[in-house]
Formats: sequence, C-alpha cells, structure tokens
Amino acid sequence: MSIKKKTRIDFNFKVLSTIIFAVIFATLLLWLAYKVTSDGQYYLTYILCISGCILGWLIGIVTTPYDDDDAKKIGNFSKMIGTFLSGYLLSKFDGIISKMLNPDTFFSSTFGLRFLLFVSFFVISWIVVFVFRLYTNVEE
Repeated sequence: MSIKKKTRIDFNFKVLSTIIFAVIFATLLLWLAYKVTSDGQYYLTYILCISGCILGWLIGIVTTPYDDDDAKKIGNFSKMIGTFLSGYLLSKFDGIISKMLNPDTFFSSTFGLRFLLFVSFFVISWIVVFVFRLYTNVEE
C-alpha cells in the first residue's frame, strides 16, 4: 500500500468540524468531571483525563502514518510495544483488570466515572489526531 507524501497544510471542513466538536465534548466532559467528583480528588480525575488524551494521541499517531518511511518506523515501534504488552504486562494486570470490571467496583461512585472519562478522552484525542494526520497536509 502506497501512502502519498504530504506537502502543505490544507484545512478542510472535516478537520474544522472535528476540532469544534472535540473542544465542545472535552469542555463538557471536564465540566462533568468537576461536578460529579464527590471525593474531592479532582486532580486524580483530571490526571486520568490527561492520560486518556496522551494514550489516544499515541494510538492516533501509530494508526495514521504520513508516508511509507513513517509507516515503517511506526511499524517497528508498534511491534516492540505489542510484544511487551502481550507478554509480561497483560499477565501482571489480569487480576487487576478482572477486579476493575467487577460490576460492584465499576459502578461505584467515582471509579466508573473516571474509567469512562479516561475512555472518552482517549477516543476524542485519537479521533482528532487521526483526522489531522489523514486529512491535512504537512509542510516538510
């Protein structure tokens, strides 16, 4: 599969609408995070939101290379991370994941909300990076 080389910035309706909706959704989610965090640990909720953004950004970059050279470099990085995650890390987190997905824990007052905020910010960030890398051209 050949990926065409991008040479200039070209904003279009898809990119602009993605930016607008991402800002609206992120603002609403941050307001929601502030309003419903009842334990006074707003910093933890916001750190999880930021972590979701960072992970979404990384996955967005990995899933949308700019050109063939970028795809090759990202592919090597993805293989290395995939090997690490599939082996050691997943075996260590199996017990934690099953405890987290327990309905009694997941639907507690703050855990479920924080998990959903993490996933929401992950998805928003991934979509923004994906759309930018797919629909804009970057000057070299």
